[in-house]
Amino acid sequence: MKILLIFTLFLIPGGGESERVTGYSGGGVLIKCRYETRYTSNPKYLCTHALLCMTKPIWTDAKNEWINSGRFSLFDDTRAAQFWVLIRELTVEDSGKYNCAVWKSGIDVFTPVELKVEEALNTDFL
Repeated sequence: MKILLIFTLFLIPGGGESERVTGYSGGGVLIKCRYETRYTSNPKYLCTHALLCMTKPIWTDAKNEWINSGRFSLFDDTRAAQFWVLIRELTVEDSGKYNCAVWKSGIDVFTPVELKVEEALNTDFL
């Protein structure tokens, strides 16, 4: 099952370096978030509203394992100094500004990400 999940992740749009990510309603996106190696032991999270970081749909201090929270999953790959956020069951309302974030004493480290979700084409009539 894990092999299938990992293979599937590489097929999801948005799996490259993530500043702007596009997905389709009903589908999923994989957001790649890099960080400096000195932060490998710090908690990681994704938050909404780029300036205020109002909502944290997923947050974890776990390392090298997938953590799930509703439609969101996060994997912190400490060897590569990057973490991945998977968002499933996208809706157009998910479009907007997010931050990949690393918690640290003082001000957290943020990397902005813009997510655009487009309506999926309906091919039922074909």
